[in-house]
Parts: sequence; structure tokens; C-alpha cells
Amino acid sequence: MASASIFPHSPVTQVQPKQMLSIEVQRHITENFWPASKSSLAEFAAYFKYFQWAIEILPWPETTIDATQFAAHTYGDVVKVVKCMSANRNDSRLVIAEKLENDFPGSSRDQILRSMELTARLWLTLHVRSRDFPTGPSLSDVREINWDAAISLKKMISDSFPVSTYLPEAREARVDPSFTIVNLRRLCRINVQWTANLKDHLRYDRSVETIYVYPHKICLISHLESCDILPKDLLHETIRTLDLLFPFGDEKTQKWLDDCGQAFYRTSSQSMPRATDLGEFRFWRKRLVELYDVFNQPPRSILQMWHDRRNPMQWWTFWLAALIAFMTIVFGVISSYTGFKQATLAEQAYRLSLMQTCSQNTAIASICEQ
Repeated sequence: MASASIFPHSPVTQVQPKQMLSIEVQRHITENFWPASKSSLAEFAAYFKYFQWAIEILPWPETTIDATQFAAHTYGDVVKVVKCMSANRNDSRLVIAEKLENDFPGSSRDQILRSMELTARLWLTLHVRSRDFPTGPSLSDVREINWDAAISLKKMISDSFPVSTYLPEAREARVDPSFTIVNLRRLCRINVQWTANLKDHLRYDRSVETIYVYPHKICLISHLESCDILPKDLLHETIRTLDLLFPFGDEKTQKWLDDCGQAFYRTSSQSMPRATDLGEFRFWRKRLVELYDVFNQPPRSILQMWHDRRNPMQWWTFWLAALIAFMTIVFGVISSYTGFKQATLAEQAYRLSLMQTCSQNTAIASICEQ
């Protein structure tokens, strides 16, 4: 299936049904992208949905994908680009493009550069879109990665994931066991947006209270098993962030992921202890600290206060005081209403007594008439 075209034969539209890649094509891709991967093909289901999406958003022009804009037309061509980029990772983008001219005779430099950017998205799950030669549309919720012509693939990747220099204080670095995505959603009303761009992992957008999470754990594991194009420390640490926010064995986490249709929870990986200190992270430390700061903020609504039981003593004290205050108000209202009714009944009893007295004693009739 290496000769199968990666581009649809007809224009892509929103109403056109999407056909999943054949098993043969999926196997060809995984065997060449990650030759040493031990994972089953079924574990790549979510990744291949992204694979197709990454191709379908390339509008040349608006409603079509024009294969003539690319040097790589088939899955076998994409594999050629992967192998060349991997073997020459320390060479600049321009040098890699020159070497690919041997694999794609007759293709222009522009076609090769577009194929390199598309391949980087498919293989590395990084949204590479260079400023001097952008491929595909600009997406508002995706941070683009610029690959300068004079920069190597390895340098481009390292620049995209700098080591954090921020050192949190000991108090703010200790991780509460309840620091999970499920509790962030329930206590802090944070939305979760899945992203296939590794650079956007754990990015928190305060304006819309949304955190972006990279769910393709299978790709991280496969890169660890097969190649070192992505720094191994980065891969290990990213897996640990997923284990931190989606703790294995937590029923609420598993149920929520099942409801979202995310299966990465079941993807097997090297057993690592759950992090207890944010200082253990290097690449994702700053984003985790920012998220942890949001997690530790006081509840902003009654519903959040009801669900926030991280401090049981404080929770019971507050709600017991609230209950006492509520009951005080209720009994006060009841007491006031009872007093009012008693006064009304007393007045009515007085009038009735006066009427009876007047009817029995004509001597005071003039007084009753007043």
C-alpha cells in the first residue's frame, strides 16, 4: 500500500464522508515511522484520525487538496521524507531539501518543502508552519512552529521545548493527590481541549478557561522505542504529566476518559511513580505550576465550594456554619410570622369580646357605636 495516494481523488468538503485508512496502510505507516514499536495497531486508532485530519485541512485552493503542490503523493513518498529527515537531522532545512531532490526528481524546491512540513506534522505531531514558506491554513487554537531554512531539524525541535528556568517554592511545588483533570474540571470549571500539537500540551488559556492536552501517548511511547528524534527526556516527562493528571486506577478519571472517547488511559508504558513535586519536571514545569496555581485558588461559586473537599475540616466547618446561619434565618422568619399571627388573633379576640359585651349590655351601646 506504499503506492496509495495520500490525497483524496475528489475535493474534500464538510459533507463528504471520511473513510478510515485501510489496515494495510496503517501497518505500513507504523512500521516505517516507528519500526521498533511494540504496540498493537488498534492503539493507534486516535492517531490515524489525526493523520487524516492533518491532510484534509490542507486547502489548495479553498475546497480542494491539490496533490501537485507536493512532491510526496503516496505513503511510500512520505516514508522517504521521514527517513531522509531522520538521517540528516543535524542538517539545515535547506540541506535536507537538497538531498530530497534525489528522491523526487522533477519536483520543485517548493513542493519538497511543503512535503517536509506535512511529514513533520504526521510523523512528529508538531504543527510545523514556517514563516517563509507556510503550508496549509493558520489555525487560531494551534501554536505554529517555525522551521527556519538555516536551522536543523534537531535544533528546531529543541528550540520548541526549552528547559524551564522557573524554580517554584517548596510549598507550591508539592503536588496534592487530588490534582487531576477531573478535579480541575469540577472544582475550577476548566475545559479540556485535546490537541495533536505536542507544543500545545498543557497550555492554559485563561481567557476561555481551557487547558490543551496532548492525548497521543502511543506516539510518545513509539518514539521512545524506535528513535531519538524527539528528546527522550521530553518524551518521558510528557508521559509523566499524563500519568499525573490522569492517574491510573482512578475510577472517575477512567469514566470521564471513556465518555470522551479517549483510550490512551489503557496504553501500556513503562511504570513510573506518580510525581509528588512539580520541581521534578523540566520541560513542562512552568505550565504545570500555572495550572496548579489555578487549582489552588479559592472556589468562586457555591457549586465549586460544595465539591471542593480537599480540606475536610474546612469543608465541614464552612457548611456547618452555613447550615446554622440558614436555620437561624428560617427560625427567625417563622418566629416573626408566628408573632404576627398571634397579634392578629389577639386583636380579633378583643373585637369579638367587645361585640359580645355590647350585645349583652345596652347601657354601653353608645360606647360600642364609637
